[in-house]
Amino acid sequence: MRKAEANAPEPATGRVPAVEKCLTIIRLLDAAGEAGLGLAAVAGQLGLTKSHCLQILRTLTAQGWAEHDAERQRYVLAPALMLDLAVTLRRGDPERVVHDVLARLSRQLGLPCILTRVNRDGSFSCIDKVQQGAELVVSAPIGYRFPPDAPSQMRARLAALPVAEAERVVQAMTLRPYTAATVTDKAEVMRLVMEARVLGYAIGRGEYLEGIMSIATAVTGAAATMILQCTGLTAMMASREAAIGSALRDAAARIPAAWSLPRWRDEHSERTPTP
Repeated sequence: MRKAEANAPEPATGRVPAVEKCLTIIRLLDAAGEAGLGLAAVAGQLGLTKSHCLQILRTLTAQGWAEHDAERQRYVLAPALMLDLAVTLRRGDPERVVHDVLARLSRQLGLPCILTRVNRDGSFSCIDKVQQGAELVVSAPIGYRFPPDAPSQMRARLAALPVAEAERVVQAMTLRPYTAATVTDKAEVMRLVMEARVLGYAIGRGEYLEGIMSIATAVTGAAATMILQCTGLTAMMASREAAIGSALRDAAARIPAAWSLPRWRDEHSERTPTP
Protein backbone atom coordinates (compact mmCIF):
# COMPACT_ATOMS: atom_id res chain seq x y z
CA MET A 1 0.00 0.00 0.00
CA ARG A 2 1.34 3.40 -0.94
CA LYS A 3 1.97 5.90 1.87
CA ALA A 4 -0.69 8.31 0.52
CA GLU A 5 -3.30 5.55 0.67
CA ALA A 6 -2.29 4.54 4.17
CA ASN A 7 -2.75 8.10 5.43
CA ALA A 8 -5.96 8.76 3.54
CA PRO A 9 -8.92 9.69 5.76
CA GLU A 10 -11.76 7.24 6.17
CA PRO A 11 -14.84 7.91 4.04
CA ALA A 12 -17.22 10.38 5.68
CA THR A 13 -20.28 8.73 7.19
CA GLY A 14 -22.04 11.88 8.38
CA ARG A 15 -21.78 10.66 11.98
CA VAL A 16 -19.41 11.72 14.73
CA PRO A 17 -18.98 8.84 17.24
CA ALA A 18 -17.90 11.12 20.11
CA VAL A 19 -20.98 13.31 19.68
CA GLU A 20 -23.25 10.27 19.43
CA LYS A 21 -21.86 8.87 22.68
CA CYS A 22 -22.28 12.22 24.42
CA LEU A 23 -25.90 12.53 23.28
CA THR A 24 -26.62 8.94 24.29
CA ILE A 25 -25.29 9.61 27.79
CA ILE A 26 -27.45 12.74 28.05
CA ARG A 27 -30.51 10.67 27.09
CA LEU A 28 -29.60 8.00 29.66
CA LEU A 29 -29.24 10.60 32.42
CA ASP A 30 -32.49 12.22 31.33
CA ALA A 31 -34.33 8.89 31.58
CA ALA A 32 -32.81 8.25 35.02
CA GLY A 33 -34.12 11.55 36.38
CA GLU A 34 -33.17 12.59 39.90
CA ALA A 35 -31.99 9.06 40.72
CA GLY A 36 -29.08 9.55 38.33
CA LEU A 37 -26.67 6.89 37.11
CA GLY A 38 -23.31 5.65 38.30
CA LEU A 39 -20.29 5.38 36.04
CA ALA A 40 -20.54 1.58 35.84
CA ALA A 41 -24.20 1.75 34.82
CA VAL A 42 -23.50 4.28 32.06
CA ALA A 43 -20.56 2.28 30.74
CA GLY A 44 -22.54 -0.94 30.88
CA GLN A 45 -25.50 0.44 28.94
CA LEU A 46 -23.25 1.92 26.26
CA GLY A 47 -20.86 -1.03 26.08
CA LEU A 48 -17.88 1.28 26.61
CA THR A 49 -14.97 1.31 29.03
CA LYS A 50 -15.37 3.19 32.28
CA SER A 51 -12.43 5.45 31.42
CA HIS A 52 -14.05 6.46 28.12
CA CYS A 53 -17.39 7.22 29.78
CA LEU A 54 -15.65 9.07 32.60
CA GLN A 55 -14.03 11.43 30.10
CA ILE A 56 -17.42 12.27 28.57
CA LEU A 57 -19.11 12.67 31.96
CA ARG A 58 -16.33 14.95 33.18
CA THR A 59 -16.70 17.06 30.05
CA LEU A 60 -20.47 17.35 30.56
CA THR A 61 -19.87 18.30 34.19
CA ALA A 62 -17.27 20.90 33.25
CA GLN A 63 -19.71 22.45 30.78
CA GLY A 64 -22.44 22.56 33.44
CA TRP A 65 -24.68 20.05 31.67
CA ALA A 66 -24.26 17.33 34.31
CA GLU A 67 -23.62 17.20 38.05
CA HIS A 68 -21.72 14.60 40.05
CA ASP A 69 -23.18 13.55 43.38
CA ALA A 70 -20.00 12.50 45.19
CA GLU A 71 -21.89 10.97 48.12
CA ARG A 72 -23.97 8.66 45.94
CA GLN A 73 -21.36 8.40 43.17
CA ARG A 74 -23.99 9.20 40.57
CA TYR A 75 -24.37 11.65 37.71
CA VAL A 76 -27.53 13.67 36.99
CA LEU A 77 -28.42 16.26 34.38
CA ALA A 78 -27.87 19.86 35.51
CA PRO A 79 -30.26 22.84 35.11
CA ALA A 80 -27.72 24.63 32.89
CA LEU A 81 -28.56 22.15 30.12
CA MET A 82 -32.17 23.37 30.07
CA LEU A 83 -31.02 27.00 29.99
CA ASP A 84 -28.81 26.33 26.99
CA LEU A 85 -31.61 24.44 25.26
CA ALA A 86 -34.04 27.29 26.00
CA VAL A 87 -31.73 29.69 24.17
CA THR A 88 -31.70 27.33 21.20
CA LEU A 89 -35.50 27.05 21.25
CA ARG A 90 -35.88 30.81 21.11
CA ARG A 91 -34.03 30.77 17.80
CA GLY A 92 -36.19 28.02 16.39
CA ASP A 93 -39.79 27.20 15.67
CA PRO A 94 -41.65 26.25 18.88
CA GLU A 95 -44.46 24.57 16.93
CA ARG A 96 -41.95 22.20 15.35
CA VAL A 97 -40.39 21.45 18.74
CA VAL A 98 -43.75 20.55 20.27
CA HIS A 99 -44.80 18.56 17.22
CA ASP A 100 -41.54 16.61 17.42
CA VAL A 101 -42.33 15.68 21.04
CA LEU A 102 -45.67 14.26 19.89
CA ALA A 103 -44.10 12.50 16.90
CA ARG A 104 -41.48 10.78 19.07
CA LEU A 105 -44.14 9.71 21.57
CA SER A 106 -46.41 8.37 18.82
CA ARG A 107 -43.57 6.36 17.27
CA GLN A 108 -42.49 5.04 20.68
CA LEU A 109 -45.96 3.85 21.64
CA GLY A 110 -47.47 3.14 18.24
CA LEU A 111 -50.50 5.17 19.30
CA PRO A 112 -52.18 8.40 18.20
CA CYS A 113 -51.17 11.36 20.38
CA ILE A 114 -53.20 14.56 20.78
CA LEU A 115 -52.34 17.86 22.43
CA THR A 116 -55.32 19.91 23.53
CA ARG A 117 -55.68 23.35 25.04
CA VAL A 118 -58.03 23.89 27.98
CA ASN A 119 -60.46 26.64 27.05
CA ARG A 120 -62.09 29.14 29.37
CA ASP A 121 -65.27 27.06 29.52
CA GLY A 122 -63.30 23.93 30.43
CA SER A 123 -63.59 22.33 26.98
CA PHE A 124 -60.51 21.01 25.18
CA SER A 125 -59.44 22.20 21.71
CA CYS A 126 -57.13 20.00 19.64
CA ILE A 127 -54.07 22.07 18.67
CA ASP A 128 -51.77 19.29 17.45
CA LYS A 129 -51.90 15.56 16.77
CA VAL A 130 -49.63 12.81 15.46
CA GLN A 131 -50.43 9.20 14.62
CA GLN A 132 -47.15 7.77 13.36
CA GLY A 133 -47.20 4.00 13.37
CA ALA A 134 -50.69 4.03 14.82
CA GLU A 135 -53.27 1.56 13.57
CA LEU A 136 -56.16 3.53 15.05
CA VAL A 137 -56.91 6.73 13.11
CA VAL A 138 -57.81 9.79 15.17
CA SER A 139 -60.81 11.49 13.62
CA ALA A 140 -60.55 14.73 15.62
CA PRO A 141 -59.16 17.46 13.33
CA ILE A 142 -57.08 20.39 14.53
CA GLY A 143 -59.50 22.78 16.22
CA TYR A 144 -61.95 20.05 17.27
CA ARG A 145 -63.44 20.70 20.71
CA PHE A 146 -63.83 17.94 23.24
CA PRO A 147 -66.47 18.68 25.90
CA PRO A 148 -65.45 19.75 29.43
CA ASP A 149 -66.45 16.34 30.80
CA ALA A 150 -64.44 14.24 28.31
CA PRO A 151 -63.39 11.67 30.94
CA SER A 152 -59.60 11.28 30.70
CA GLN A 153 -58.88 14.89 29.74
CA MET A 154 -61.19 16.23 32.43
CA ARG A 155 -59.54 14.11 35.14
CA ALA A 156 -56.03 15.03 33.96
CA ARG A 157 -56.96 18.70 34.15
CA LEU A 158 -58.56 18.35 37.59
CA ALA A 159 -55.63 16.31 38.92
CA ALA A 160 -53.36 19.30 38.25
CA LEU A 161 -55.57 21.65 40.29
CA PRO A 162 -55.57 22.02 44.08
CA VAL A 163 -57.93 19.41 45.57
CA ALA A 164 -60.44 21.98 46.85
CA GLU A 165 -60.60 23.65 43.44
CA ALA A 166 -61.03 20.30 41.70
CA GLU A 167 -63.91 19.47 44.07
CA ARG A 168 -65.59 22.81 43.28
CA VAL A 169 -65.27 22.26 39.53
CA VAL A 170 -66.65 18.72 39.70
CA GLN A 171 -69.66 19.77 41.77
CA ALA A 172 -70.49 22.51 39.24
CA MET A 173 -70.23 20.21 36.20
CA THR A 174 -72.89 18.26 34.34
CA LEU A 175 -71.46 14.79 33.69
CA ARG A 176 -72.92 12.95 30.71
CA PRO A 177 -72.87 9.19 30.05
CA TYR A 178 -71.14 8.96 26.66
CA THR A 179 -71.06 5.16 26.88
CA ALA A 180 -72.34 2.56 29.32
CA ALA A 181 -68.90 2.66 30.99
CA THR A 182 -68.80 6.44 31.61
CA VAL A 183 -68.38 7.32 35.28
CA THR A 184 -70.88 10.04 36.20
CA ASP A 185 -71.03 9.66 39.97
CA LYS A 186 -69.21 12.73 41.26
CA ALA A 187 -67.75 11.00 44.31
CA GLU A 188 -66.30 8.31 42.07
CA VAL A 189 -65.00 10.96 39.64
CA MET A 190 -63.13 12.62 42.51
CA ARG A 191 -61.70 9.26 43.53
CA LEU A 192 -60.38 8.82 40.00
CA VAL A 193 -58.99 12.36 40.04
CA MET A 194 -57.10 11.61 43.25
CA GLU A 195 -55.82 8.40 41.68
CA ALA A 196 -54.60 10.44 38.69
CA ARG A 197 -52.75 12.79 41.06
CA VAL A 198 -50.82 9.81 42.41
CA LEU A 199 -50.15 8.17 39.04
CA GLY A 200 -49.42 11.36 37.16
CA TYR A 201 -51.96 10.50 34.46
CA ALA A 202 -55.68 9.87 34.10
CA ILE A 203 -57.34 6.90 32.41
CA GLY A 204 -60.57 6.59 30.48
CA ARG A 205 -61.59 2.99 29.78
CA GLY A 206 -64.16 3.04 27.00
CA GLU A 207 -65.91 6.01 28.61
CA TYR A 208 -65.95 8.42 25.66
CA LEU A 209 -66.01 5.91 22.81
CA GLU A 210 -66.80 2.24 23.26
CA GLY A 211 -63.76 0.00 23.01
CA ILE A 212 -61.38 2.96 23.05
CA MET A 213 -59.00 3.62 25.95
CA SER A 214 -57.48 7.01 26.63
CA ILE A 215 -54.60 8.03 28.90
CA ALA A 216 -53.99 11.74 29.51
CA THR A 217 -51.79 14.03 31.57
CA ALA A 218 -51.61 17.76 32.16
CA VAL A 219 -48.60 19.52 30.69
CA THR A 220 -46.55 20.50 33.72
CA GLY A 221 -45.30 24.07 33.98
CA ALA A 222 -48.11 25.31 31.77
CA ALA A 223 -50.63 26.09 34.53
CA ALA A 224 -52.51 22.93 33.52
CA THR A 225 -53.73 24.69 30.37
CA MET A 226 -52.72 21.86 28.04
CA ILE A 227 -53.46 18.14 28.07
CA LEU A 228 -51.41 15.47 26.29
CA GLN A 229 -53.39 12.34 25.46
CA CYS A 230 -52.90 8.95 23.79
CA THR A 231 -55.77 6.81 22.58
CA GLY A 232 -56.11 3.29 21.25
CA LEU A 233 -58.09 0.10 21.36
CA THR A 234 -58.68 -0.97 24.95
CA ALA A 235 -57.61 -4.53 24.13
CA MET A 236 -54.21 -3.23 22.97
CA MET A 237 -53.60 -0.59 25.67
CA ALA A 238 -54.81 -2.19 28.88
CA SER A 239 -51.75 -4.38 29.46
CA ARG A 240 -49.41 -1.44 28.68
CA GLU A 241 -51.17 1.09 30.88
CA ALA A 242 -48.27 1.87 33.24
CA ALA A 243 -45.67 2.05 30.45
CA ILE A 244 -47.86 4.33 28.35
CA GLY A 245 -48.57 6.57 31.33
CA SER A 246 -44.87 6.85 32.14
CA ALA A 247 -43.95 7.72 28.54
CA LEU A 248 -46.77 10.26 28.44
CA ARG A 249 -45.51 11.99 31.60
CA ASP A 250 -41.97 12.12 30.22
CA ALA A 251 -43.16 13.64 26.95
CA ALA A 252 -45.38 16.19 28.70
CA ALA A 253 -42.40 17.34 30.76
CA ARG A 254 -40.60 18.33 27.52
CA ILE A 255 -43.30 20.67 26.23
CA PRO A 256 -43.16 23.65 28.67
CA ALA A 257 -39.82 24.98 27.33
CA ALA A 258 -41.42 25.59 23.93
CA TRP A 259 -44.80 26.54 25.41
CA SER A 260 -43.16 29.40 27.33
CA LEU A 261 -41.91 31.06 24.15
CA PRO A 262 -43.91 34.24 23.38
CA ARG A 263 -45.23 33.24 19.93
CA TRP A 264 -46.39 29.77 21.01
CA ARG A 265 -47.91 31.17 24.21
CA ASP A 266 -49.76 33.96 22.41
CA GLU A 267 -51.21 31.63 19.77
CA HIS A 268 -52.21 28.68 21.95
CA SER A 269 -52.66 29.87 25.54
CA GLU A 270 -55.93 30.52 27.30
CA ARG A 271 -56.47 32.11 30.66
CA THR A 272 -57.55 30.02 33.63
CA PRO A 273 -60.63 28.08 32.48
CA THR A 274 -63.90 28.23 34.31
CA PRO A 275 -66.20 25.25 34.79
